[in-house]
Amino acid sequence: MQRYPLSDEYGRYAWRNLLRTGTNDRRADRPKLYYPIFVGDDDAIRIPRMEWEEQDSEYRVLERPRQDETVVWPVKEQEGALIEKNWERGWERVSREAGEYRVQRNGNGSGAQGISIHFMQRMDVESVPKTWWGDSKYASSNHGARALKELFVDNPFDFPKSVALVEDCIRASGGGEAGARILDFFAGSGATGHAVVNLNRRDNGGRRYVLAEVGRHFDTIVLPRIKKVVHSSDWRAGKPVSRAGVSHVFKSVRLESYEDSMDSLEVAASPNEREALLADSPDLAEDYRLRYALGVETTGSACLLGKEFADPFAYRLSVVREGARRDVEVDLPETFNWLIGLRVESRCRIDGLLAVAGNDAGGRKCLVLWRNLDEIDGAALDAWFDNHRARFPEALDVVYVNGDHTLNAMRRPGETWVAESTEPAFRKLMFEE
Repeated sequence: MQRYPLSDEYGRYAWRNLLRTGTNDRRADRPKLYYPIFVGDDDAIRIPRMEWEEQDSEYRVLERPRQDETVVWPVKEQEGALIEKNWERGWERVSREAGEYRVQRNGNGSGAQGISIHFMQRMDVESVPKTWWGDSKYASSNHGARALKELFVDNPFDFPKSVALVEDCIRASGGGEAGARILDFFAGSGATGHAVVNLNRRDNGGRRYVLAEVGRHFDTIVLPRIKKVVHSSDWRAGKPVSRAGVSHVFKSVRLESYEDSMDSLEVAASPNEREALLADSPDLAEDYRLRYALGVETTGSACLLGKEFADPFAYRLSVVREGARRDVEVDLPETFNWLIGLRVESRCRIDGLLAVAGNDAGGRKCLVLWRNLDEIDGAALDAWFDNHRARFPEALDVVYVNGDHTLNAMRRPGETWVAESTEPAFRKLMFEE
């Protein structure tokens, strides 16, 4: 605001001298910016008719000034000599926006030397911030901490970023466009998601964001924060001030860690049988544990997808959290979508079966079917497919289904799709390089 102290009905502006300074300010640098401006006694400006002479690299002026006009060139007196410079703007723009210019007569010279021309430099609301950001709104200690305190009452995070700072960072990085994609590998307190919601709220934009975080505060700060700022734009003491909510959908995905995989390993042989077998051979015991136990006896573990997907909607891993073992749910259908790079076009539950259709990473048209094997056996699956196949794309390339099946026998003349079991495809994509 300090750079643009004036305003009119079109926005904020400041007066700047039309005579160019700094780099490329000489006539030889940009000769097409060296042209005359006619200034009347009433301080009105006019661009004369001109033609560009390519050979001489200069304009040929086609008319003379009137009796009440003075011809002003972009020249500057320096050490007793006139230096030919150029104007900040081309003659077409000056002629088109004559109302954006003013004339000042400084009285320090006669004729053209006593005249200077200024133009309105308007503030571009879409322009990116300068390198040095000294505004107090960027301070984490004030605005960042205060925002979290209003959301959660007690500030649960040290040195959270100011949302205003992140908003301007997004704009400076090209995220000002309404369809931008913003990725933050270190989500912290969730300020980036908060900033994107704010930007979309202001211009009804469609920006999307991806946040990644390994800290435990993901569940206690990041997710609740996004839910709150979507519900209301203003909060005080943990309560919404307004109901200015926005339409917003977000998905949270938790990646299985190495520790989770190790915690979930299940060994087929009982410990007593194994230790008794290997008690007399220490060398064999070590080789057994490293090669056979981990390579063979654990293959049925849920974390290695060793079990049949009998009920893909209730798949669980046994992991250790906070020193205690507990089961956590795993979304197998969603995980499979990620593995094959599926761009989902439709997802629906029909008669107890989940059907997901879309294109995979290779551009193939896919239909992925998920069922509870205890409820829908092979015969029921064939009947379901025959009844509902018209709902899905005709030109299918592949159909995935969990469990054993005979769907390939359901192909009609002219159809070329192939049905595959989900389990082997799942394991191949998960573990094979």
